[in-house]
Amino acid sequence: MIGGIGTAVNIAEQMQNAIDHFGLKDEFLGFAFDDENFGDEINGFPILSKTREAWDKYGKHNDVYFMYQLYRPDKIKERSGWIPQFKVPTERYYNFIHPTAVICRSAKMGYGNAIQAGTVLGSNVHMGNHNTFNSNVLYGHDTKMGDHNFFAGHSLIGSNIKMGSFVFLGLNAALNNQITVGDNVMIGMGSNVIKSLEPNQLVIGTPAKFIKAL
Repeated sequence: MIGGIGTAVNIAEQMQNAIDHFGLKDEFLGFAFDDENFGDEINGFPILSKTREAWDKYGKHNDVYFMYQLYRPDKIKERSGWIPQFKVPTERYYNFIHPTAVICRSAKMGYGNAIQAGTVLGSNVHMGNHNTFNSNVLYGHDTKMGDHNFFAGHSLIGSNIKMGSFVFLGLNAALNNQITVGDNVMIGMGSNVIKSLEPNQLVIGTPAKFIKAL
């Protein structure tokens, strides 16, 4: 795991839960993290290397895969731009799907996505790489999105939505059906988005309203 706080730790613990209680055969090895104040472990999982050393140390092992979780809600686009620095080939990023998630068989996804406990991905959904679904997110049928989108817990993504990349959807926020959401949009917690959103903006409220450009 490239990262070591917040959602990175949640995913690590959910993966361990899947191993301990649902028979997941994979193993969580530990974190690649740069903050030395954390010592040599995080929540009982070892810190194995610095972030930019992980590929050099473990890439030679073909059964080792990686995840990236250094996002921050207000800096998703910026921090997604760090990924090439880690030198990990796209196909070596791991899709984590918690066993309690429901994934329709027609769903399609790229690499490095995290689907946490209780999330539902509807029929004919598409997503690219490095999308993060926290627990109990609903991703409605026939919705398509790009890369590096981040959905906080209990957020609702309606059906037939076209979404770009670098979108943050806050806790309990909702997107109405059949809208378009552009790149680099931040949607505050509890907001209700009822119409399409242009790129590069922060919206908050019910209904969601423009707050500022990003």
